[in-house]
Amino acid sequence: MSEQQEKQSAFRAQTIELFFDLVFVFTITQITHLVEHAHSAIDYVHAFGVLMLVWWMYDGYIWLTNHAHTPKSLRFVLVAAMAGFLVIALAIPESAGAGRVVFGLAYLYIVLLHFAAFAWRGGREAARSMLRIVPFNIAAALLVIGAGFADPRWGWLLSLSPALLYLIVAFRNTGDGFALDTGHFVERHGLLLIIVLGEIIIAVGNGYAKVPISLSGIIALALAIGLIAAVWWSYFDADEARSDHSMLGADNRTRTRMALFGFNGAQLFMIAGLILAAAGLKEAIAAVASQAATDGPTSAHGNDVLLIWGLALYFAGNGLFLRMLHLSPILPRALLSASLAIGALLNLPLHGIVLVAALLALLILTLVAEALLSRRSEPSHPVAIG
Repeated sequence: MSEQQEKQSAFRAQTIELFFDLVFVFTITQITHLVEHAHSAIDYVHAFGVLMLVWWMYDGYIWLTNHAHTPKSLRFVLVAAMAGFLVIALAIPESAGAGRVVFGLAYLYIVLLHFAAFAWRGGREAARSMLRIVPFNIAAALLVIGAGFADPRWGWLLSLSPALLYLIVAFRNTGDGFALDTGHFVERHGLLLIIVLGEIIIAVGNGYAKVPISLSGIIALALAIGLIAAVWWSYFDADEARSDHSMLGADNRTRTRMALFGFNGAQLFMIAGLILAAAGLKEAIAAVASQAATDGPTSAHGNDVLLIWGLALYFAGNGLFLRMLHLSPILPRALLSASLAIGALLNLPLHGIVLVAALLALLILTLVAEALLSRRSEPSHPVAIG
């Protein structure tokens, strides 16, 4: 590794950034509540649109701190941005109706603040690059504001339409003007995944709230923690470190593509999947808790199917992430995602503790198979870096 690459990987997350992440915790909780109260496909699409908007600009602030690092003057920018993101989070429950305008205005505020901070602390080249991006970000905010004045039946289309703008930005971005510190960038996204996994743990606790603790409940909780740990293992055992090495070995343009399509893009679907899984696991645990409290049968199949769909989406996004970062093997993740999606479509009679146990077993089998494949391929087919 060159001296410049070693210097690049030295910068790590600062405490002000961890403080900044606290508002993301609340945002994920709010979006999870949207999912829990969804009644139609449009409701789920709307929740994804909200997540996409928040994720794009939240990631924008990661790019800001990654490029400019975090001098004391930038702390004030992050605190000011926290206020804007908090207003957005508070508007999320009404983001399909009366809260759209407030959501959009707060979004416009963080877009303009982000650009101003880049122009102030990012340097001339970064500011010039941001001039090519900020019109798309402003247009996205205006579309959200416009959705607040549109017919509620079609407003969700305007809220989702920024996805096209962001795709244009991603494909047009060459990385010129940005100096990407890969170690910090990978670490920051890993911390955000930890936050979303924490939301699943909170959902498990809420699912078991206000009922006596029983043996079946303790077993269900243990299985749920095992399931969350398996999801954690699937990324943090090796993917995080390997993605850092892969980005370090790439040229600036390729590294930027990895960041945009791997972290900004694929991880959006991973987080969306985890939010669905949180809502589904809460329902599954609630069914076990209800059975323990009433000494009756487990409640009927309901939102626990979201756990299957959520894991399917997570591992689909995870496979895409590996593809974008030039990592392997991808096949086990793709097969797992497809199997889960098929299981959800078939509406298999798995609920409550049985569902959680079956999913945990499937994840463990996949991780073991993946480890064996990786070990077998290492001597003759090492993973290419870059």
